[in-house]
Amino acid sequence: MWCLAAIFVMGLGGLYGVAIHQALGRTTGGLMRISFLVGAPLAIGVMVGYLSLRRRLGGWATATVLSQLSVGLFVFIAGALLREGVICIVMAAPLFLVLAVVGALVGAIVGAFSGRHGSKVMSFALVLPLLAASAESEVTPPTLRLTTIESIHIEASPEVVWQHINFPTGIQPEELLEGVAYRIGVPFPIEARTLEGRVGGTRQLVWQRGVRFEEVITAWEPGRHIAWRYNFAPDSFPAGSLDDHIAIGGQYFDLTRTSYTLTPEGTGTRLTVDVGTNVTTTFNWYAGPWARYLVGDTARTILKFYKNRCERPAAA
Repeated sequence: MWCLAAIFVMGLGGLYGVAIHQALGRTTGGLMRISFLVGAPLAIGVMVGYLSLRRRLGGWATATVLSQLSVGLFVFIAGALLREGVICIVMAAPLFLVLAVVGALVGAIVGAFSGRHGSKVMSFALVLPLLAASAESEVTPPTLRLTTIESIHIEASPEVVWQHINFPTGIQPEELLEGVAYRIGVPFPIEARTLEGRVGGTRQLVWQRGVRFEEVITAWEPGRHIAWRYNFAPDSFPAGSLDDHIAIGGQYFDLTRTSYTLTPEGTGTRLTVDVGTNVTTTFNWYAGPWARYLVGDTARTILKFYKNRCERPAAA
């Protein structure tokens, strides 16, 4: 009986998460708000913690474990049935798990000490994400502007490095497997070509899953420096090619510029990349560090790609 009751409580928490996901997902940006990212796991935890104590399933430890299982069930359903992308799940899961534990402890305290008023407190906790979402929809999210700078030494001349930057073609996924972003769902690049080598010229990029976009060159010093801004068309990212919530050039995340600087260093070249990104959410305190980490990791991965290509015997 204990096992069945525990499964029931866990399942109830998971299904509540699905219900909130569906309710807020019907509104524009509803899943990219604090009311969902924070409110949903807290409410799951409160429900599970309260019911665990009231049904005498165990103490605080049992409540926290069941809250984690409820979140795990919800995340599984979100990925398998609700079509949430892997990137969104990976980014949200750590916060969900921590807040579910906090909610479970609050729910257990309410269940243990609130007497007959406990059900009212739990009911309020369950509708709080919906109430908060309504208020949050009136808030204009701020934009966090990030700059990422990484560099690497390459045992090749600036001329060789320059050629590879402007014409990285035939890219194989195994050349970029170190990149975390690629491992969790970002399409692998296939090629990039500089079509017009001048300021105002264009570069054309092709990624997997039908992704195509252009870059407009804003600085051009052959063998020394190149910079560009991104030009994303409405069809640059076909449906399903990237998580809608973090589509590049979208409402919440944008790549604004990239530059490469080549500096002679010893017998080789110091290659430095400078990437500008914008993050626009009401929870930049959480999305910002994730963006900084993923962009930095991707920049380091691409620098290693250029290093490996330039240092191959055939590169000369």
